[in-house]
Amino acid sequence: MNKMVAIITGDIVSSRTLKPAVWLKHLKEGLQMFGNSPLNWELYRGDSFQLKTTAEDALLHAVLLKTWIKQLKEIDVRLSIGIGEQTFEGTKITEGNGTAFELSGEGFDALDKKNLTINTANKSLNDTFRVMTDLALLIMDKWTDKSAEIIFLKLKNPELNQTQIAEKLNKKQSTISEALKRGGFDEIDQFINYYNQTMKQYVATSS
Repeated sequence: MNKMVAIITGDIVSSRTLKPAVWLKHLKEGLQMFGNSPLNWELYRGDSFQLKTTAEDALLHAVLLKTWIKQLKEIDVRLSIGIGEQTFEGTKITEGNGTAFELSGEGFDALDKKNLTINTANKSLNDTFRVMTDLALLIMDKWTDKSAEIIFLKLKNPELNQTQIAEKLNKKQSTISEALKRGGFDEIDQFINYYNQTMKQYVATSS
């Protein structure tokens, strides 16, 4: 059986309000956190992209990417996570195929005005994730550029306490505390951990 992977298909929202040179550079820097282009990620159609990651870390990586993108005021990102097999791996991620690619693409086409979806071959699991992502988006879509910066740093460096984050960003500790609370960091972190544990079980029982 082929290994389970996650394919994240995404695009930039409201990219016309910023010059492409600005948000495109920012997007590329964000994607480079997860590997090299074009094997691990690739841009296509101007403001769209695909990213390959592990099934277990897909939600963490999606939220990290969202917090990175939202550090530019005028833009957001839509993301469709597809969990499944990769039956063919080319020299570019966009040449690959398998259920992970199919589920990611189908989920992306069905996004409409939503900014995040998670799809597996298990309908019951998808229904659970849909409720959780809808609730999480009520918080995440409202992140400001400042709160996104703080939440990004905390997610990427969970070992840092609020005082250390404050020192890195040259802000008061109270500002960090308020931003994490207002941005629902603890709740989003719980969602990521739940997803991670659930996906470990899903991958184990699917192999």
